[in-house]
Amino acid sequence: MPAIDVERITTEECARRLSRRLRQLIGPGRVWSYRGVSNLSGIDERTLKAYCAGTACPNLTKFHRLLAVLGPAITVDLQLMLGWTPRSGLRLPPGAVDLEAVAKDLRELMRVIDAEMGKTDAAKGRRLGARDRP
Repeated sequence: MPAIDVERITTEECARRLSRRLRQLIGPGRVWSYRGVSNLSGIDERTLKAYCAGTACPNLTKFHRLLAVLGPAITVDLQLMLGWTPRSGLRLPPGAVDLEAVAKDLRELMRVIDAEMGKTDAAKGRRLGARDRP
């Protein structure tokens, strides 16, 4: 599903895209049952079925309840509407990341963590060394 023009982002379009994803996740033979999602989200089964059918669109509160229960998978079609793609599709060419710079940053971060742990442990009367770290 490609990105669409802003004027075409309507409640109906959002309901259509959300319902498509919900039908993949909720219902007989799916990952989730209507009752299970209802129990966890506090949204009654009849309303959930309307969301899945695309005849209703949740308000922001109920959408976030669904998101809390079902996870970010429910947002994929909505994000594609905006032209956003899942990060898993991001592939960097070889050499795109400066691994030496990343390693240097990680060493600096570990130095800061060691210093902070030393302050905490000094207050307890003990200083941790690098070999004490998990």
